[in-house]
Amino acid sequence: MKTENAFTLYGVIMKLDMRLRMVAGLIRPGIPLADIGTDHAYLPVFLVENDIIPCAVASDVKVGPLENAKKTIGKSGLSDKVTPVLSDGLKEIPHDFTDFCIAGMGGELIASILEASPWVKVPGNHFVFQPQTHAEDLRKFLYENGYEILREDVVKDRLRYYLAMEVTYTGNVTEHSELDCFIGRLPESTSMHKAKYMQQIASRLSTRYKATRRDELKKLMDEILEAAK
Repeated sequence: MKTENAFTLYGVIMKLDMRLRMVAGLIRPGIPLADIGTDHAYLPVFLVENDIIPCAVASDVKVGPLENAKKTIGKSGLSDKVTPVLSDGLKEIPHDFTDFCIAGMGGELIASILEASPWVKVPGNHFVFQPQTHAEDLRKFLYENGYEILREDVVKDRLRYYLAMEVTYTGNVTEHSELDCFIGRLPESTSMHKAKYMQQIASRLSTRYKATRRDELKKLMDEILEAAK
């Protein structure tokens, strides 16, 4: 494997930021990857460059980001291994892919992408999600639609905390509480940032509680804070 967390681009060594390093750490090695919402294609290029995966599709719904991805792929010399694809979610992704990454968008959008592409619901298929917002909505969708959350991780990149999930499809619906939707498997994470991240979740709920005075919100806040200890 080449230099950890770095790849050669434009003649210099570039490193993945902490958010993408976390995501890369959840990717299953040795299997082609479909990277959805790839933007500059930094993640698939890094993974192929470092022999973590053999090849990848780098897709985006917008022409501009896909052009950025093409430049990254071309300059890295990996045009034979990383293929740019213009795709609305998973609609144009070849159906023989088993491993997927959807990062850098809201949890509700990630759920809608999965819902629009039922062909990915194959037992053993592997997913890495990095929801920027509304992770609770994504977890709820996963629990109710046959996906199993294997693990979750949190990093701090500059001044913001980021969450990522490793997920597989089993076909089994998972019983869950509202607390499960908000913190998932975070209590099991070894991340040094998980407590702060959960405290931020409770803080956002506190704002809603002050506006509504709903007792169930106060109970949920207390449960999250207890889990963060």
